[in-house]
Amino acid sequence: MALVENKDEKCRAIQRLIASGMGVCESCREIGVSEKTFYRWRLANADKSKT
Repeated sequence: MALVENKDEKCRAIQRLIASGMGVCESCREIGVSEKTFYRWRLANADKSKT
């Protein structure tokens, strides 16, 4: 799997767009990642915070 620079930053940017009222699909498209990738990153971040 390829390394993505600024993964956490992109994930936070998508979350900010969603919080501002934009849909998940549109937010991911604007940042340039797929919805599946965003959900995978979000799940990984949630797992990191639990440990």
